[in-house]
Amino acid sequence: MIGFWPKSNYRARSANIIDWGGEILNKRTMGRHTSTQMGNGHFSSEPIGRVAYIRNMALYDLDLDPYNAPDAINMKVTQPDCYDLKYYPSDDEYGQHITFGGPDGNCFTLRTTNAR
Repeated sequence: MIGFWPKSNYRARSANIIDWGGEILNKRTMGRHTSTQMGNGHFSSEPIGRVAYIRNMALYDLDLDPYNAPDAINMKVTQPDCYDLKYYPSDDEYGQHITFGGPDGNCFTLRTTNAR
């Protein structure tokens, strides 16, 4: 979720896990993977402007002073044939950023078809 999350919304004074990225709901209706696209439906290899991205990733301390996101980021993609993710530790225009996404429909077939 994107937005400002004030500390008054939470009982805890700190966090030990931060998540950035995309998420879809997959109920596996009739035993099939969801037809929901992630982001705007393009894989992370597409250029910015076509792919979903989060740029200038940063964290804030309790005084709301910013500091850089950690250098070591664990990336998790549960359905790599359907959705993917790329991490860029530094860029003059976008700073520390990620690109992510994937198409709707039968993505297992789409990924192999588009690779040809």
